[in-house]
Amino acid sequence: MRLLNRFKMSRVWMLVFCVGFVGPSLGQLPEENGIWTTKSPMQRARIVLSSGAVNGKIYAIGGSPHLPGVNWVEEYDPGTDTWTPKAGMPTARATAASSVVNGKIYVIGGVTRFNGETLSTVEQYDPATDTWTTKANMPTARTALSSSVVDGKIYAIGGSRTFRGTPLTTVEQYDPATDTWTPKAGMPTARDYASASAVNGKIYMIGGATVGGGFPQGVSTVEEYDPATNTWMPKADMPTARTYFSTSVVNGKIFAMGGLAANNHLSAVEEYDPATDTWTPKAGMPTARSMLTTSVVNGKIYAIGGSIGDGASNKVATVEAYDPYPIIVDFNGDYVVDIEDLVLLIEHWGQDDPMYDIAPPFGDGVVDVTDLEVLMSFWGQEIDDPYWLAHWKLDETEGDVAYDSVGEYDAVVLGDAVWQQEGGQVGGALQLDGIDDYVNASFVLNPADGVFSVFAWVKGGVPGQVILSQVDGENWLMLDAQGSLKTTLKGSRRDPDLTSEVVISDDTWHRVGFTWDGVNRVLYVDDSEVARDTQAGLRGSQGDLTIGAGNSLDAGTFWSGMIDDVLIYDRAIEP
Repeated sequence: MRLLNRFKMSRVWMLVFCVGFVGPSLGQLPEENGIWTTKSPMQRARIVLSSGAVNGKIYAIGGSPHLPGVNWVEEYDPGTDTWTPKAGMPTARATAASSVVNGKIYVIGGVTRFNGETLSTVEQYDPATDTWTTKANMPTARTALSSSVVDGKIYAIGGSRTFRGTPLTTVEQYDPATDTWTPKAGMPTARDYASASAVNGKIYMIGGATVGGGFPQGVSTVEEYDPATNTWMPKADMPTARTYFSTSVVNGKIFAMGGLAANNHLSAVEEYDPATDTWTPKAGMPTARSMLTTSVVNGKIYAIGGSIGDGASNKVATVEAYDPYPIIVDFNGDYVVDIEDLVLLIEHWGQDDPMYDIAPPFGDGVVDVTDLEVLMSFWGQEIDDPYWLAHWKLDETEGDVAYDSVGEYDAVVLGDAVWQQEGGQVGGALQLDGIDDYVNASFVLNPADGVFSVFAWVKGGVPGQVILSQVDGENWLMLDAQGSLKTTLKGSRRDPDLTSEVVISDDTWHRVGFTWDGVNRVLYVDDSEVARDTQAGLRGSQGDLTIGAGNSLDAGTFWSGMIDDVLIYDRAIEP
């Protein structure tokens, strides 16, 4: 571990005590497009559902698994990544709108089934008591409408009187305090299957369909409604014309996700900034889909359910979380915020370094006391890095599966490897025999595509053995003829391997790592840099990942010893 001289320690703790421990703030990484992660699916797949978030939980309500509407309610807890069934809605329905006021969810309109009765029904769900209450009907029965909240009042906007009927301009305001409805100025553009979101007291009605019948063709129209003046005005068109999509708001920006365009199911995500009336493309959803719903908890947008194609079999229970502004406070990648991270921040003090310039929101161009405040608000906490691509803890006690805690790359344990439940450096570990034991994971990344890092704890090994490799690719981490750490990841076959002089085959635990920042190859042992050079790029490969054996599974490359806690990052780590 990094050693601190007395002067540096004095400087660090002087800053800590001057600032104190404060509440969390929001920071941003150089990655501007945000990050998607896969979460546990709903218990039942469905389309055209609605949702609302209350007290850190998301409630997925109604929708349709095929033709009829359903009354299903499921509660999602992002903290535990689990779903729990709740009391069913009194009226089974699909294509309804929902909004949250004072901790209650109001579900409005919809249809009983496709081609079925159009509803004016309003029902209130109270998550605290898991109960439903019937409220005053909406004046205009309609389906495929949208709703949004300003100053505690719900605005039900657009839709159509019948399934795939003629779109409406209708706007009606609901006051939960008095359980009454009031008509408001109609939209300039009649639409259904659009999506509404509110920012700073204004409602933005986005996209949707202007013509009924068949699968509606999407439009890019955006119109702003001001409840204070009861007026509408046009805004900049959304780049992607679409319908059957969903919007959510984070940090004053509206994110439009998925949908349908010319019968194509979309993964597109576009961010609208009402302050500048501009649109920006963002990282697309991993699963292209339409007829989904979205809700926000703790600054992350959860995209839930929907359709990936025509037919009942294409209804999905998929849940994917989007973090528009990921923040990293675990700078050295050991997934705990501690003195190591504090030292790294201090070493970049006064610099314009976006990795450490994490506050105020989106950085201010200098690493200073505000960034220190954010770091200290996470002090001592274990942190899941938003840039993890895969994390094999290797803490299993039995079986032939090494689970990826990030969720996408569970691996198969081959040979006679033995789980060491309490023998690892971080929890358990996997003991490999050096003969034919190894772990095989599916393709994770192509080294030629961009920056990445890989770290692992290892114990044992003899010269020539491999810690991590890629089938038909390179040996990412291995031992040279002297038992020192090296990598064969390089730009061309003519380029040299990167080799350190640090022997790690001494039967003690070592944390070894490789990082590629687009220019530099760097090897680390026990969080200290042990070798570095520059490359024009790295050779590409799309093979499976192999833990504990060489890229061709040759004899002599199988690891003899223990491997623990293998991590792959979509960023360059500086331990």
